[in-house]
Amino acid sequence: MLIHSKIIKNYSYLETIVIAPISLIVLLTILLSSSAFAEEQSTELSLKQILLMPGELTLAHAHIEAKCQSCHVHFDQADQSPLCLDCHKAINKDIKEDSGHHSFIDADKIKQCSSCHSDHKGREADIRSLDIEQFNHKNTNFELKGGHLEVACNSCHQDKKDDKPSDGFKSFKLDEHSCTSCHEDPHESNLGEDCTSCHNEKNWQETTFDHADSDFPLKGKHEQLVCQACHVSDTSIPIGSECVNCHLGKDKHFTIFGQKCGSCHNEKDWAKSQFDHDKKTDFALLGKHIKVPCSSCHLKSLTPGTDCIDCHKSDDIHLSSNGDKCQSCHNNDSWDKAKFDHNKNSLFPLVGAHSKVNCSSCHLPGEEISTTTSRVCTDCHKNDDAHQGNLGCQCQTCHSQKDWNDSITFDHDFSQFPLTGAHNSLVCETCHLSTEFNELSNSCTDCHSNDDIHDNNFGDKCETCHNSASWSAWFFDHQKQTEFPLDGAHKQLSCQLCHNNQLPQPLPSQVECVECHLNHDPHRGSFGKNCQQCHITESFHDLQF
Repeated sequence: MLIHSKIIKNYSYLETIVIAPISLIVLLTILLSSSAFAEEQSTELSLKQILLMPGELTLAHAHIEAKCQSCHVHFDQADQSPLCLDCHKAINKDIKEDSGHHSFIDADKIKQCSSCHSDHKGREADIRSLDIEQFNHKNTNFELKGGHLEVACNSCHQDKKDDKPSDGFKSFKLDEHSCTSCHEDPHESNLGEDCTSCHNEKNWQETTFDHADSDFPLKGKHEQLVCQACHVSDTSIPIGSECVNCHLGKDKHFTIFGQKCGSCHNEKDWAKSQFDHDKKTDFALLGKHIKVPCSSCHLKSLTPGTDCIDCHKSDDIHLSSNGDKCQSCHNNDSWDKAKFDHNKNSLFPLVGAHSKVNCSSCHLPGEEISTTTSRVCTDCHKNDDAHQGNLGCQCQTCHSQKDWNDSITFDHDFSQFPLTGAHNSLVCETCHLSTEFNELSNSCTDCHSNDDIHDNNFGDKCETCHNSASWSAWFFDHQKQTEFPLDGAHKQLSCQLCHNNQLPQPLPSQVECVECHLNHDPHRGSFGKNCQQCHITESFHDLQF
């Protein structure tokens, strides 16, 4: 026979005593008899309990391990279940009310708790006999269907704040099985607790609510809307059945037409109005008026007036100077395209570029228009007259109606300075820097003074050397037009080498060598000025003897 370890703890003196089997029996009898009363009062295990207990209780029952009477009646093998149900009141209630998981257990088993739950298997034992993986939820008051079949157990079976899972095992019993026990109710119970009237277990988001049963049956485009399109925050909040309850922000009439939107609009297409403007008003919509939004004319009033000026006052560039009979020129198809015939009904036919000019370009705002007034170019082109009136007002002498700037017909050949050579391709502004076209003379230096590298030392007869074909292509013949023919090394010299600021320009007819070679004379003039007596033009350093 083995002695329980608790004996060693509570009766340490036994560690040194060797007890014979017979003596041990006597001793145990005495101990069992003497500890019967103390057992009822002590929270510690008695020797009798230690010797008779088959094993430690599970962690959940550990606090009553010393109180065997909590679960057992002394020396009585009768039904112990009532003692179990005295502690497990919730289970007892389920059994009495025939509800919960225990209501699905066989009647014979439910009478004896120990048939499923037996303790004394150690602290870590799980005596619930619950196979979570194979558990059939049909044996509860809440059968799993639809989306619930895919939900993990701990999504619903969670520890409560007041639970004390001292045994380390979760309690799977739920107090209630209503939808709101797991699903947060966004309607805050305003629609009642029967969630299944709209929702189902297959998909919580898919509702089965029939809006036809409400005061606002969904028709037309309303059938395609999601609930949140109208019920922004909560479907339980009444929003009314008037159009303006949802469409007030889209009411372009700003309630000018009242709240009976259905008189013009319909549920199939809000933008397409069914109001017949031609039949129900004195202003038939024609041309571009057909596509104009109502709010373009009906800004503040339902009856804005039928005269053009009532809506087009800001478009009237004449500022009422032509009266209010806009239709005499304008039409419904295009306000900008006036039907006034300028060629027939005025003294100024529009030809050339004038045929494409807008009316406002000539007829300024506020200007009184008369069809009997004759006009000249400067009436409109005064600011375009670069000559500032100095050439008169007969602009057509040079300009044409085809193009004011390009089609200039002035023929320079009939002036005192015909344009030849490169002059023929120049624009007027190249020579005529101002609009005073008569201020220039015929002298080359009037335009080419900056090109005159001679600083006017050769006079103003530039044509002696230059021509109009090209200023740089000059044809001065030094051999024929001077008394100093260029030969030898002189042929390669540039004009400026001799004709510079230090020498007269032009040089005297009788040119001496020293005029240019004074600094090259190593004799310092002792041999005179006739250098050619010894030197030659091929090279100043070469002598002829």
